Amino acid sequence: MSDNNNRVTTQCLRLVSIMETLRSPDGCPWDKKQSASSLKPYLLEETYELLEAIDTGDVDDIRDELGDLLLQIIFMSQIYAEDNLFNIADVAEAISDKLIRRHPHVFADADKDDHAQQWEKAKRQERAERGKNNRLSDRIPKGLPALKQATKVAKKTTTRPVDNLIEKAIVELNLLKQQVKQKSHGEAAAIEDSLGNLLYTLVEMSTSIYLDAEDILRQKTIKVMATADE
Repeated sequence: MSDNNNRVTTQCLRLVSIMETLRSPDGCPWDKKQSASSLKPYLLEETYELLEAIDTGDVDDIRDELGDLLLQIIFMSQIYAEDNLFNIADVAEAISDKLIRRHPHVFADADKDDHAQQWEKAKRQERAERGKNNRLSDRIPKGLPALKQATKVAKKTTTRPVDNLIEKAIVELNLLKQQVKQKSHGEAAAIEDSLGNLLYTLVEMSTSIYLDAEDILRQKTIKVMATADE
């Protein structure tokens, strides 16, 4: 084993040991009373802080925020280990097995050109083996932000080329313009529906050219905030 691998093993085991100590009878009162549910807000917060660090490009911040996110994974794994359900080794084993299973073009003799189809086939088979169906409404997490949820749906359903989607967006924008000009109290629902159609089409456009609408909007909002603060 290389020195780097030894260091990885040592530091990961050290973190697991620290978490075990914090959750022990003589550990930290705050850490001991946490549950997987109570940690959910922190998991979400740490994820967004990591995204911000990546956006700024500060390597030290990225490293620290990755550490904070890793802590949440170790923390939750320890909680479930205390109930004899699974531990961090089971988590690592599960994702390792999944990566090998979903990359047969790397770890087996599958055709590299069929990677996307093989990945989707593996996902469907995994869900079937766990007794879950493959309906799109059950595969997309309900708690995702609306823009991220729309992006995941669009990736599964959008088939039109980007030129058609641009034309569709123009038609929807013109319709929305007319509705806003003629706005009356009874047309509010129609305006809302048209605006929803336009927003979703823009998400489809982003997806069709391999861009992430959530990330695009976040970057734009950051720029607007910076301008507003000047």
